[in-house]
Amino acid sequence: MRRVLSLLLMLCMVLSLCTGCEEEIQEAEMEVYHTAGEREGEAVWSYGFGVRPIISPSHSDGKGLYIAGYNSGWYGAGYLNRNVMGTYRNMGGKLQEYDPDYSEARAAWIDAGAGGVLLIGIDCVGLSKPVIDNIRDRLFTLCAEHNCISVNVYSTHSHASPDSFGMWGPLAVDGKNDEYMEALVNAAVEAATVAMTSRYTGELRYGQATTEGMIYDSRDPQVYDPDVHQLRFANADGGPGLRLMFYGAHAESMRGDNVLLSRDFPGLMCDVVTYETGDYTMFLPGAIGGLMYTNILTEGYFDAVDNMELTGNAMAQYVLSIKPSDETVIPPELSVARTLFTAEMDNPLYLCLKFLGVLENEVVEGDSDSGYLVCSEMSVLRLGNLHIVCMPGEIFPELVFGGEYHYYGTHGENPTPLREIAAGYGVEDMLIIGLCNDELGYIVPPSDFLVNEAAPYIEKIEDITGENHYEETNSLGPKTAHTIAETFDALLAALTE
Repeated sequence: MRRVLSLLLMLCMVLSLCTGCEEEIQEAEMEVYHTAGEREGEAVWSYGFGVRPIISPSHSDGKGLYIAGYNSGWYGAGYLNRNVMGTYRNMGGKLQEYDPDYSEARAAWIDAGAGGVLLIGIDCVGLSKPVIDNIRDRLFTLCAEHNCISVNVYSTHSHASPDSFGMWGPLAVDGKNDEYMEALVNAAVEAATVAMTSRYTGELRYGQATTEGMIYDSRDPQVYDPDVHQLRFANADGGPGLRLMFYGAHAESMRGDNVLLSRDFPGLMCDVVTYETGDYTMFLPGAIGGLMYTNILTEGYFDAVDNMELTGNAMAQYVLSIKPSDETVIPPELSVARTLFTAEMDNPLYLCLKFLGVLENEVVEGDSDSGYLVCSEMSVLRLGNLHIVCMPGEIFPELVFGGEYHYYGTHGENPTPLREIAAGYGVEDMLIIGLCNDELGYIVPPSDFLVNEAAPYIEKIEDITGENHYEETNSLGPKTAHTIAETFDALLAALTE
């Protein structure tokens, strides 16, 4: 396996690079927008919602698609590529009986009276920035007409969705299906169009509930956010509201042997909350690196579908437990800061995948172990005094919240935790949208960054405690954490100027 990858990498190095983002980043300035307005003499929030299923014309039965998130053919013996074998259907109860669980694009429009933002959530494992930029390009004219100042696309990180990133096909083959990807982009554009053009006014409220026995950290130290956070738009006319539900766990309740398409627990969670309240719903992943996951069934008999259904229903009940008296009102003020940046690409496997056309992330020549940098972006949305970080990857929670770290790597000190950086700017309430506007892989603390010396980033390794350092094989390198912290600091500085 190592010899094959080494030969592929040597071949790839003679191919030409995509340098389309180099001049863009060199010329880019920090983009900052502050909006606050009035409607009929009163400052008020406006919101919209749209949803579309992702069904390609000839692949709705799953043929020609690979389940994403597990068992990549790139990672050694024992890992097999798995074709989708069908679509999960919920089995009735309060929801529509036998409803096929197709992946969806859900979109929310948010504005405070003078310019707004789009949040588009896709039920998929991850999307590269070029795919997201394609969605933005197709929305360009409509955004100009409606004064949309920011389009942000994130993945719910469902591990029961078709490969949307390319890494789960056969060895050296792009696992994305062109027809399905076109359907994904079309669904995102259609959902965003509906959200932008059908708006409601109302009050925005923030609340949270602490989950118990729902979230696990598969890699020590045990640092995570046990709370499910909710942003709730209450319709001023008594019609459907909108609930944005944030939770820091991988959407992989269907587990690794699954071959059925599903939105996993976030989809069922949204369906139940909508059924119980009549509100529109969206799920947003938080700081999920490390690897944060959910399991209801932990002992004895285990059925993956049962586990997903129990998880989705339990998460919905936590959201429904948030009472109006538990919420705080967010004033109608909206600001956005966005910047492009580059991160060092030290992972030779990622570079090989890029040159083979599997990964679409744009790269340029630069100072790194491989000689190349990845072009990406980061944004911060400020709603009243609540800051929402659009995180382009899967960041370890300790890099956000601080606390305990492990020190079994060889790559030096960790950056200042994002929460501590935010506190320096007077920010108290902060939420993360993981896998937003790009997928850079795991963002790992440098102090615990460890790779296999014989086959770095290609074969996993255990540290002296027996801890598995799998996440490093799906990361850019140990310096990404510092790049993210520095970029976040710059964004907050720009917002407060």
